[in-house]
Amino acid sequence: MNDADLPHENDPFMRRRRLILGAGMLLGGCTKPYVFPGRKATTGPQPIATLDVQGRVEMVQGGRVVAGEDGMPIFAGDEVRTFASSYAHCRFADGNQVWLDYDTRVRVGSRGALFGRVFASVSGIFEVDSEFVSASSEGTEYTVTLGRSSPDFSVRVRSGAVVCRPRQGRWRPIRLQAGQRLLGRGFGAPNADALGPRDYEAEFGWVPAATPAPG
Repeated sequence: MNDADLPHENDPFMRRRRLILGAGMLLGGCTKPYVFPGRKATTGPQPIATLDVQGRVEMVQGGRVVAGEDGMPIFAGDEVRTFASSYAHCRFADGNQVWLDYDTRVRVGSRGALFGRVFASVSGIFEVDSEFVSASSEGTEYTVTLGRSSPDFSVRVRSGAVVCRPRQGRWRPIRLQAGQRLLGRGFGAPNADALGPRDYEAEFGWVPAATPAPG
């Protein structure tokens, strides 16, 4: 692997889009002010995504816990929480999309102690950041999972490529291609291998937008 081929953390485009999940997982979407159709531009914080829900979903906005609803705006720093039988879909203004599996909690745009599994379908540069691993991509589909009661984490790539970096610098960046996964625990060096045929259904079958595995 050539380090020159890897995106750099100081790249201004890389800094634009981040989403936090798991003991710090951060989801990244466009941070530019977004004007919804039919509305005039306003000063102050602007929404960076909108929420769609299935079942009971909660959001934390401005320190208040509110019920998540379809079409609700999401601002940087908001938290989204799903429960045992609910799911959520975040649609970013730049077209990127992220699905939250059941029993998942994420914070948009800043680091936090969160957990669960997300599926990202992105066309631009995007990053899912956590306490143990940072997974950055451009034009791909992949999941990131952080243990709900353990330091385990995983990254599984359905299409495109994802570069995984350690949060503490204890192992070298790893580039995953479509059909590969990364399994790790805490700050120790993770292992990369191939996804088996059954892994596709287990890992991507819950996402409405994911089509059957290739081949």
